[in-house]
Amino acid sequence: MKSLPESGELAERSLPSLLLELHAARFGGALVLRRDQIEKRFQLQDGAPISSESSLASETLGILLVERGEISREDHHRVTSHVVSKNVREGAALLELGLLDPKKLFRALKEQVRARLLDCFGWPRGRFAAEPGEPGTRDSLPFRADVYALVLEGLATHWSADRVLTDLSPNMELLAVRNRQLLRLQERLGGDEEVDALIDALDGRRSLWQALQCARSPKVLAAAWLFDAVGAIDYRDPHAASQTPEAPAEPEVEIVVAQEALADEIELTTLVDPDAESGAGMDEVLALEISQKFVGLGDLDHYTLLGIGQDASTDEIRRAYHEAAKRYHPDALTRAGLDSETRAKAGRVFASIGKAHSVLTNPEKRRAYDISLDSDDSDLDAERLAAAETNYRKGEILMRQGNFRGALDFLKPAVDLWPEDATYQGTLGWALFKAQPSDPIRARDHLERAYDLEPRNAQMAYWLSHVLKTLGEAAPAANLLAKAREIDPSVG
Repeated sequence: MKSLPESGELAERSLPSLLLELHAARFGGALVLRRDQIEKRFQLQDGAPISSESSLASETLGILLVERGEISREDHHRVTSHVVSKNVREGAALLELGLLDPKKLFRALKEQVRARLLDCFGWPRGRFAAEPGEPGTRDSLPFRADVYALVLEGLATHWSADRVLTDLSPNMELLAVRNRQLLRLQERLGGDEEVDALIDALDGRRSLWQALQCARSPKVLAAAWLFDAVGAIDYRDPHAASQTPEAPAEPEVEIVVAQEALADEIELTTLVDPDAESGAGMDEVLALEISQKFVGLGDLDHYTLLGIGQDASTDEIRRAYHEAAKRYHPDALTRAGLDSETRAKAGRVFASIGKAHSVLTNPEKRRAYDISLDSDDSDLDAERLAAAETNYRKGEILMRQGNFRGALDFLKPAVDLWPEDATYQGTLGWALFKAQPSDPIRARDHLERAYDLEPRNAQMAYWLSHVLKTLGEAAPAANLLAKAREIDPSVG
């Protein structure tokens, strides 16, 4: 393991890269990850995690089982008491109390390793240390976590599209072709329609960027990053390839991908352009249209930018976005003969169109945006709303990472700026409840406010039911839980 440093910063050597290096070296020993006062220790065998320890009280086996609904909070208190009185591990206590059978305990322990490691993909900073040593006996093999599957899930869950695309950018314009290693990896990861579509597109006739357009989603971007990192994609210079007799003839159709906002369905649209060869009238007309849109970006609201009315339905918004994508997406401009400055303007226009689509197809964001438009003090409200949304998003990210205490620093300002938003109120309430030490009294206040604002919001009702149950209000809690599941059976 000569190329692997003993320690370093995760900002300089990302966690997924580190895990793949350890796996390739068949590392045995401990991988220690630290951030602030948090420390996690993962035992690795042949480069794969087999067990873990965490300093976070929220990552104990009992808490994991409570959050997954496999044991109750009362059961968890019994387990904790049993661990102290009998001086045994949580797993043994769960078995001795008859709360889990061996098979369920096995699955829970394996899930604990996975969940603890996945959480670290979202760390904005941290340090690592690789400590070679004896990882354990071969009996630990059943708990081995698949490194490739972990990396794929961690990237898809915690990394932004921009971060993934930045890592892939050096090869974006090169022709990409799958190799035998990718086909073996495909079998190991299991079937996934979107990932399979990406693999099919890696045929050597498309650039990596064009292949990604065949199925653009967080999971597909994560798969592309993984394939690239392990050398499962071969790259070729498109200019050199065009000189070979085997190069395919120039197609008569141009493929444009109309992207939905994050995790929305991707629509692949094939356009036949009768002026593709001659480009008759295309350059001047399109360049003028792009320039006019670009100049007006600061003044156009989302509806005007998309060319729709404020009463437009979600389907109308999506259709308008698709039409705009056909017109302004960089792939649609490759044959237009535009200069670099105009193409750069087109990129800005398309980014603004994408932002408008993202806001207007999200009911909560659209409602808040409409309020800012209708207000007499629209500029002030728009600024206030933007600040509230920015704080909320930061808090939401920290909550997904399990940092509820840190999330409060952003969720409280969001509520102060825009107290009329049920999501802001409810999320702050849940963070107050989940943070250590928990504050269920204040949590109830904010969740009740959220529920009053949106009584048909199943998530708010579900969260409030948990808080009321903790406060000993069993009957109201049960009623709220029933109502939440009546609104949305999948809630929780």
